[in-house]
Amino acid sequence: MITIIKLQNLFTDLSPRGMDQVFSDWEMLVGFGAMAECQPIVIAAGAEEIQHRVDPQHILVETQVEKNNAGIGRIYFAFPNELVIDIIGELMMVPDSVKEERSRLGLSENDVETFQEMANLLCGSWNRVFQDLERNLRISQSVDDLVVSASLGSSCALVDRIPEGRVAWVDTKIIAGDKTYRSLIVLPFDVALAVTEEFYATTDPRAARAS
Repeated sequence: MITIIKLQNLFTDLSPRGMDQVFSDWEMLVGFGAMAECQPIVIAAGAEEIQHRVDPQHILVETQVEKNNAGIGRIYFAFPNELVIDIIGELMMVPDSVKEERSRLGLSENDVETFQEMANLLCGSWNRVFQDLERNLRISQSVDDLVVSASLGSSCALVDRIPEGRVAWVDTKIIAGDKTYRSLIVLPFDVALAVTEEFYATTDPRAARAS
């Protein structure tokens, strides 16, 4: 039986593993250095309950969690626009003055398209973690599954894209130099349970970490 305690224990280990790998890969491939501090996973009644946890102007990466090449549900990563612009700026090697102007004007369609590649790298980083932990899970990098959405005007990508119902979410602080950003990892509750079930089907994933 999968309990809330098991779910919490798993994501206490898995969330920082995944995000550490993401930022390690982003630094190696595009030169953006950062670290992530992940809080314990929390259950909420719905996306509306947690939308204040990320900047109103944010970008949402969503894709499919798969087992045996079959989808078991969606997973979401919310990043504030300021972080997205800083990452794109590093990728495109633009001066700080241009970053500041983009922050004032908001994300363009081209910015969203550029960040799509970073989203693809994010999925690959998490897949490396699943592979290292010898679990039959992956995050889809398919163009049919991977969607990057920006909050425009008064719209909230987090609320608009995540279906109604309970969610499991991880509050993640991203530290890059002297800047700190707030981001979120969100899964529908049933998807979080399915991921936990896969890990606890054989052994405790923390044993792999200890070894």
